[in-house]
Amino acid sequence: MKKNLAILIAVSLFAAATPVLAEEAHQHGAAQQTMDEQCARECEMLLKNCALDVDTIQDRIKKLRAEISEKGANAHTRDQLNILEKKLEESNELLKSLYYR
Repeated sequence: MKKNLAILIAVSLFAAATPVLAEEAHQHGAAQQTMDEQCARECEMLLKNCALDVDTIQDRIKKLRAEISEKGANAHTRDQLNILEKKLEESNELLKSLYYR
């Protein structure tokens, strides 16, 4: 009798757990598909020729100088100008460190 009761309890627990496991598998499948799509986008980004899209340090310095001098206070706040000047300083320091290696 106890053996039959134990078997009945075990079977009922498995029956109750089956829909939960199925739902988890469905959620896992959706998450896996999202990760696959994200991986595909990242792979496309890595495969394209990034050298054509990236500015050289000298180009970055020219753009920053132009942004600061041409637009200046007319288009930017003082805080924005400070940020641009800081970026210009960092770019110049990077260029110097690369030249003197």
